[in-house]
Amino acid sequence: MLSIQEARARASWVAGVVEERWDANWLHEVDKLWFPVHFCLHGSSGFPQAGAPAEARVIFGGAPLGVPNLYSIDYKDADLVRRISSALSMMRDDAVWARAGLVERKGYSGPKDADLQVSVVDEIHALAGYYARAAEATRAVIFTVDM
Repeated sequence: MLSIQEARARASWVAGVVEERWDANWLHEVDKLWFPVHFCLHGSSGFPQAGAPAEARVIFGGAPLGVPNLYSIDYKDADLVRRISSALSMMRDDAVWARAGLVERKGYSGPKDADLQVSVVDEIHALAGYYARAAEATRAVIFTVDM
């Protein structure tokens, strides 16, 4: 994937090859919760800037390799995966709960389920486990969003 220079060709390859043949052992689907989770951990809907804390980079914050406004591919190398895993592992449950509670209070107006705060907390815990496994295996992570 990294060797494909043209963004549309790379996006097409990821959509047609990677997303059609996911290794189920290394797949974590966030589905529609990706946005509120990102909002919770980053503090806004924006993309993390240089120097943003590792937990703000869970969804976006690696190398953007997609096609703007069409198909997002966010690549996190093994070192960033390790830093994200470490940051998530140090978050206490009460801090995760408080952050999730901020999603609605900060003006988040995206997709919601009946109990958004509980869903976001559960998803952050699931992502912490996923990043821990990837860090242990020294793996990179890509996050894709079909916009």
